[in-house]
Amino acid sequence: MRRVCYNNTIMTVKGIGIDIAETKRFFPFSKDRENRFLVSNFSKGELDYCFSFHDPTEHLAGTFAAKEAVVKAIGKQKLLQSTIEIRREKSGMPSVWIANKKQKSIFISISHTKDIATSIAIQQK
Repeated sequence: MRRVCYNNTIMTVKGIGIDIAETKRFFPFSKDRENRFLVSNFSKGELDYCFSFHDPTEHLAGTFAAKEAVVKAIGKQKLLQSTIEIRREKSGMPSVWIANKKQKSIFISISHTKDIATSIAIQQK
């Protein structure tokens, strides 16, 4: 366990996960939101968010990377992507929901450019 400072609060870290995704992997899906891959890996809310942008590619890649980072942070490799949902708070900050329950002990950050998206997830003890 490690102690880190987050928002001026000392917290004990139970797990950290990071993921990176090339946005071009998601380009073929950006024209068809009914694609089998998208429907099986993203929630309706995630797809609504990603497709609200002119080019959803970067947002699809960022959301996918966030879900992968969450799996790594909590260390449950058998956790299905379909049970993890990345939602946006009113402020725009992403939050993690698993099986429709907000995970208050998992913090994530997502960043992307035109070419790559990355995310980090930290699970607090």
